[in-house]
Amino acid sequence: MTQDDPNVIPPGRDPTTFTGAAISPGVGMGPAWLRVDLLKSAPDPPAIARDQIAGEWSRILASFERTRSELEDSALRIEEQFDAALAAIFRAHGMMLEGILSSGEIERELASLVGAEAAVRRVFRRLHERFMALKAPTLQQRADDVADLGRRVLRHLRGVDGSSLEHVPAGTVLVVERLLPSDVVPLSRRGVAAIVVGALASGAHAALLAREKRIPVVAGPPGIVHRIRNLEELLVDGSRGTIVVSPDAETRRTFQARLEAFDRALVRCRGACREPAFTLDRELVTVEANLGAHDDVELAIDNGADGVGLFRIEQLYLARALPPSEDELFEELRALTAPLRGRPVTIRLLDVGGDKPVPFLPLPVEPNPSLGRRGVRLLLEYPQLVRTQLAALF
Repeated sequence: MTQDDPNVIPPGRDPTTFTGAAISPGVGMGPAWLRVDLLKSAPDPPAIARDQIAGEWSRILASFERTRSELEDSALRIEEQFDAALAAIFRAHGMMLEGILSSGEIERELASLVGAEAAVRRVFRRLHERFMALKAPTLQQRADDVADLGRRVLRHLRGVDGSSLEHVPAGTVLVVERLLPSDVVPLSRRGVAAIVVGALASGAHAALLAREKRIPVVAGPPGIVHRIRNLEELLVDGSRGTIVVSPDAETRRTFQARLEAFDRALVRCRGACREPAFTLDRELVTVEANLGAHDDVELAIDNGADGVGLFRIEQLYLARALPPSEDELFEELRALTAPLRGRPVTIRLLDVGGDKPVPFLPLPVEPNPSLGRRGVRLLLEYPQLVRTQLAALF
């Protein structure tokens, strides 16, 4: 699953249909766009000449320094706005980075005439595998820290993050091993046609957001991510859980007709949803929206919502390396309430943990995270998080 040259369309193959789990309804079609993991999926470039080693080492030193600076900036902001103990985690990552650089492993890789990116990738991969092989869960968790550090260094080496959703073209079908809640809103804004994901439960928060954003999603079958090539045409049916790779002309025409029928059904529903809602015995009831992003409020009102019954504030935190300040949170919430024009809104305090990780909170691997450190149980460990939210609200 590489994306060496996204402009090269792979040779065609016979139409193939895969059946997975229907996660988010709807139909979408477009070229596959495989999301790259900088640490795992990129192939090693050609060997370098011996006189290039010094230059490659200088590039590595510069990328490590930029990563260290990035971590220290994060630590300072966390310490100032949030929690000194949490800031220490970012500084510990900086020390881990220093240890990796001083171990000599990267220099030994360069001596074997591989380039800077390949040398960094190999060393961080090995270290990640060593931690994963340990039996203690607390030590296994360090594997994720190592992987994150490796991706940061590689991003600075390349000057671009190949895994960033900012580079997903509109109209494509994203093919990805794992889908996070923080991925969904940017993907909706990018205008992706559909998503094929290696594994995702229908009740996961990312699945809920995808349905909210009307992005068709199919999960699996096992190994699906490695059976699709970049830019192959895909037809994705999120209602039936099917993925067609390299469809023939007849299949494409049939799918296009279903896509148009689905769009017509949405138009009909929009007309009906603006009518008042009554029970069978003619009692008027209010219908309020369940939202996770303030830019959906106007859409909800336009579709007949009488207010916002639940606004999930965590979407303002999930995609951030650091938590928002009181002022930032206040502005986000003001943008949320403005289109409501007096309609009621219920805002839930931050609910993270489980399938909703945030980069700035260390969360342990738990057998049942929904009953562990999540929601208010987690907030009680970080009272400043609660204070910031309440101050922004009131």
